[in-house]
This record gives sequence, structure tokens and C-alpha cells, in this order.
Amino acid sequence: MDIKEDFYKDISFLKAGKYRIKVILDINNKLKTPKDISKSAEIPMRETSRALGELKNRGFVVVLDESAKKGRIYKLTDKGKKAIEIIMDNF
Repeated sequence: MDIKEDFYKDISFLKAGKYRIKVILDINNKLKTPKDISKSAEIPMRETSRALGELKNRGFVVVLDESAKKGRIYKLTDKGKKAIEIIMDNF
């Protein structure tokens, strides 16, 4: 399996979740807290947190301060940025 094939599996993972695409597109090139994302993407907070956890586990986003209990700031990784580029160009 090559890198390109693996990456398209990741895109399928994003599209398969009801909120993952919304969350990753909402973050885009900004620094955002889960509360910011929940408000602007109009997603329930519980679903926002779940999607962020999934996106973090798959390497699409990172938390800038893991020790923070509230108000954690998320940003896209290079993988997340590439995913947005592919989604915007193809879907």
C-alpha cells in the first residue's frame, strides 16, 4: 500500500463521520477551542469533542497545550491541511 492510497483512506475516514469534515473545515488555518468550533460549526459540544479526539488520534489536528483541562487550543497538522486541500478540490 502506498502513501497516496493510505491518504485516501484517511479522506474516507473524514467523510464517513457526520461531524469530522465540519470540524476540520472549521479549524482550517486557525487556532480554535472546542467551544469556538462548536459555536461556529453549529455542532453539539459533545460531538465536537468526540470528533476532535478522533481527528487527533488520526493525526489531522494537534492540541497546543495538552496540560490544559479547559479551553484547549487545536490546530491542523500538515496532514490536516492536505486533507482540506483534497476535500475542497474534489468534493
